[in-house]
Amino acid sequence: MKRYSSIPKNYISTNSLPGPSYIGAAVSGLALFFAVLHTVFLLSWVALVPLFFALDATSPRLASRTGFWTGLVLAVCAFGWMIPGAGTFTGGPVIYGIAIFLLCTLIFSAGWAMLCRVFVWLRGRHRSRQKSALPEALLAAALWTLAEAGLQWAAQAMPWFLFHMGNALSANLYAIQPLSWIGVGGAGFVVVFVNYSLAQALTHRSWKRLLLPIFTIAAYMLLGWGLLVSFQPSPRTFTLSLIAENIPPEVRWDETNGPRLVKELLDLERQSVAARPDIIGWSESAIPWTYRPDDDLVQELLRVSDPAKITHLIGMNTECTTNEIYNSAYCLLPGGAVSGRYDKKVPLLLVERSWNGWSIPFFSADGYTVRPGEPGLPLATPYGNAGILICNESALPAEAAARVRHGAQFLFNMSNDGWFRDTYLVSQHFYNARLRAVETRKDIAINSNNGWSGLVRASGQIVAARRSEVSFISTLSVQPNDLQPLAVTHPWLPVGSSLLIALLFALPSVTRLQTFFRHRPPNYKPVK
Repeated sequence: MKRYSSIPKNYISTNSLPGPSYIGAAVSGLALFFAVLHTVFLLSWVALVPLFFALDATSPRLASRTGFWTGLVLAVCAFGWMIPGAGTFTGGPVIYGIAIFLLCTLIFSAGWAMLCRVFVWLRGRHRSRQKSALPEALLAAALWTLAEAGLQWAAQAMPWFLFHMGNALSANLYAIQPLSWIGVGGAGFVVVFVNYSLAQALTHRSWKRLLLPIFTIAAYMLLGWGLLVSFQPSPRTFTLSLIAENIPPEVRWDETNGPRLVKELLDLERQSVAARPDIIGWSESAIPWTYRPDDDLVQELLRVSDPAKITHLIGMNTECTTNEIYNSAYCLLPGGAVSGRYDKKVPLLLVERSWNGWSIPFFSADGYTVRPGEPGLPLATPYGNAGILICNESALPAEAAARVRHGAQFLFNMSNDGWFRDTYLVSQHFYNARLRAVETRKDIAINSNNGWSGLVRASGQIVAARRSEVSFISTLSVQPNDLQPLAVTHPWLPVGSSLLIALLFALPSVTRLQTFFRHRPPNYKPVK
């Protein structure tokens, strides 16, 4: 039996090249690091081409090795911050960071190995060479979309594992517009589809095959332009003043530092009140102890702001049990009445929340962990319902969509990036928030201690973005609205469509496998 029914004369087989699998895998791993995690827009359309080129004429076993190498290179670049970061977290030796780094790298690389193996198996080792790359490109895009969705579900409390090809588009205003329809998963589908189509054009050295990826990019960007120019912002506005205290998280609120830190917060409050905002927004755990109505600092903040009738959105913990707290956001109305409280629903696993009694030492040394909050309603302010996302929750599309389905009219992401302030994660956090703004068509204000703070419009336009080592305030105009785009009302569409495509490829493969085992000769021995 021939392996392929017909092979074009100009077809390039990766089996004829020295070490192509590992070279292509390494190049793609490095390209993905810059494209996705550093949001290099143009690189996103070609980052996977070397990997797909290497996977073109290979077996599932070799495909798993190739995929493992891609995941390994990507993970080494992406998780390198863990080695020095462990010292910042724990104050312990660097060996602790090395152990976490190696474990995460192994898990991530194994996932890539499995993904590439399944892709090559479903594609079929004895597939016929088709004139069009469309079917296989659809399969590649579908599998990558399903893999990302599965990772999003399994690792939602471990954001360092979360990986979306669609994130690579976040720096381009036009490219992110379709996310209001198809979400970041659907955008990733398009990116992988283009990468595979380009790889097939390279493999066959066919200019005609370039028409498919070129047309796809052009149509996608044209759709983005159309969605941007047709978007109508809300005529409603209110002013929000962000207080970015930028206090390093390792600074202790003790007898030595406490009075100075309290004075800094009160000075920032006075500066903010002078700008006459409607709402003052603070960062995550801006007051790093549990809330009480008679708390001295809270009462002093209200005394300063009450004459101007200002509402506060403030990060402050809530006592739960002796050893547990909620990581909370409070809405304090003028006079001090609590309009509502949001408790962080997805605490960081092993950092805020223990797993089988085990957690990273720096946090457990404080004697408490964070209990996950119940699915909360938006906080009702006099100027619209605020959908709160605390820290890593801005990386979870489902959380932002849930806030909007429950009536949020604008989003507020409060976080503390101080632990990662010297890494790429700080910029990635801000761009994650930008994607959530477009997916939900809601203005999102970001106040990140030691990170980027500012405002992104529902259109994706960045109104303000500032990062500083010193404290500052930023007064912004927010436009609340009641829109619920397709990505909010039907977030399952990209995953459902991808599952259907994968099943169309899987069913013939399963049928062939079942037929083989039912009718194979009695003395059949596999060829090694």
